[in-house]
Amino acid sequence: MHIICATKTEAIPLIKALDLKHLAYKPFTIYQNLNHSLIISGIGMIKAAAATSYLLSQKKDAVCNIGYAAGKEVGELFYIHKIINHCNNKVFHLPKSPSLPNRACTTFALPQTTPSKTLADMEAAGIAEITKAFKQPLCVLKIVSDNFDPDSFLQDAHFIERHLDVILSQIELQSAQNF
Repeated sequence: MHIICATKTEAIPLIKALDLKHLAYKPFTIYQNLNHSLIISGIGMIKAAAATSYLLSQKKDAVCNIGYAAGKEVGELFYIHKIINHCNNKVFHLPKSPSLPNRACTTFALPQTTPSKTLADMEAAGIAEITKAFKQPLCVLKIVSDNFDPDSFLQDAHFIERHLDVILSQIELQSAQNF
């Protein structure tokens, strides 16, 4: 399975837990083991799409995007079943999780300060666009990092670490099912 994180902060707990080894710095920072590869895309839809395309051009495999999003329930983990691209209103529907709370997520070009009905991120729609083009399955797990106040969020890994067991079980479940 390919794992895509926007930042190293989001990725560090996964790199350690999955015992991933550093593979490359350019054009993206990539870590891998026998079963998983993790790429740090950088923040934004274009960077996320480029990283996804890079991985899938190397090896077609299921993709899981794990990262932070703005929302009302700070610290909570959600399985994203619907992704909305705010730039063009394109919608991507993903299977719902039977065991995790499901939410919709809107991908924006800039950090959001105005509360919305969905979670808000800056990568998921770019990843969804590319996985659809490559006909590869996608799961998206988002942890709410801030309540639409990006300046209040301290970039650290404690939100990921708090949900690490659930995230790892979802990665294994998705890998086993290969969707």
